[in-house]
Parts: sequence; structure tokens; C-alpha cells
Amino acid sequence: MKTILAISYNLFRRALKSKIFLIFLFFSLILIFLSRLFEFLTFTAEVKIIKDVGLASISLFSALIALCIAGESVVGEIEKKTTYILFSKPVSKSFFILGNFLGMIWVLGISILLSGLVLFFIIYLKQGTVEVMFWTILGFSFLEALVVASIALMFSSFSSSTSASILFSFLFYLAGHLNPQLCRIGKLSQSKIIQLTTKAIGWILPNLEYFNIRGKITQESSLSKDYVGETILYGIAYIGIMLVLAYLFLRRREL
Repeated sequence: MKTILAISYNLFRRALKSKIFLIFLFFSLILIFLSRLFEFLTFTAEVKIIKDVGLASISLFSALIALCIAGESVVGEIEKKTTYILFSKPVSKSFFILGNFLGMIWVLGISILLSGLVLFFIIYLKQGTVEVMFWTILGFSFLEALVVASIALMFSSFSSSTSASILFSFLFYLAGHLNPQLCRIGKLSQSKIIQLTTKAIGWILPNLEYFNIRGKITQESSLSKDYVGETILYGIAYIGIMLVLAYLFLRRREL
């Protein structure tokens, strides 16, 4: 356990010093503050604009942080040859994967908490209250970012370069948000081959739209417990699969 914590702390410390992390966090906060300007574009639903822009920016930049930091975590260490020193000690590759993912939990937690608190106070000053659903949406954004981080970690475990790892992870991220549309196209097709192909791809790709519940806060509605439970289980299961694949790919590499 100490080994996992040490690896996670090392990634966390490097991430906080990373220009990519600071830039994406900065732009997230900037968009949250700029949401106050967007409200003047409409005479109604001013708070809705603030919520939509703020929550969307938190979700987007948290995912980008996950892509870049996790996408560099393994292959970056290999490129720097620090893994040769690490694995010369009694450190298993499974601990290395788990440590990196735990570090990503801390990094993404700090990012979403900081930007979420800023948006919370802006909304509170505007309407005097903040819906409980606000925190649920942040939780789902956090879970989505962790899914994205696990995907990036998986690609980083076998990619030959950092840029390739981040690129593949980004394409998976985009495809994950287009997953429902892809499945819908397959159902409308008359071809059995296309139906089976799109269904198979839909199972392989993450369905990141499960975590997109930002529209709920504008409707002041609540989520069913079944939906929350199923989505959390889906996220945990997908993360588990990606981490297992990351370990298997890393184990096959000559380090």
C-alpha cells in the first residue's frame, strides 16, 4: 500500500507542477467567470446560462486534464527511463498502474473541487441558493473524468510516444460522446452486418453520455436511484476493465 501511495503522490506532485494542468484549470475558471458575461445575451434564464457554461467547462477541462496527465503517466516515465530504476526494485507493475490511477483521482478531485466551488459561489450570489443536483452533476463529471483517465492510462501503457497516447485517448473520448448516435444509426440500418458492427463498437467504446446530466439542473428535476446506481456501476466496471488492460499491456513491455 505504501508503494501505491508513493507512486500516486509522485504523479500528483508532477501534475500540480505541470503547465498543462495549470493552463486547463485556468481556462476552466476563466470560462466560469465569463459565464457572467454570457447572461447579458438573453433577458431570461440568466442563471441557466451561468450553470450551463460553468458546468460544461468543468466537465470539458477535467476530461482534458485526465487525457493529458494520464496519457503521459506511463509512457512518459518510460521515455524518461525512470521506470527502469523503479522496476529494478521490488515494485510490481500492477502497483504502478494503481498508483498512477490513484494519483489521477487526487488530481481530478482537486481540479473539480476548485472550479466547482468557484461556480457554486457565483450561482449562490446570483440566486441566493444552489440546487442539490449541482453536486450530483459535479460527481458525475468526476466519474466521467476518471473513466477518461483510465482510458488514457490504458493507451499510455502500450503506446510508443506520449503524443500517440494522448491522441488515441482523445479520439476515444470523442467517440464516447458519439456512442449513442452510433448505436441509433445501427438500429435504423436495414443491414444486419451494420447493426452487429455498431452494436459491438458501442459495447467497446465508453458511453460518456451516461454521465452528462447537466440538463437536469436546469429542469430542477431529480435522478432516479436506479439511474444513479447503474451509471456508477457502469463507470466503475469500465474503469476496472481499462486498468486490467493497462496492466496486461504494461506486463508485455520489456522494461
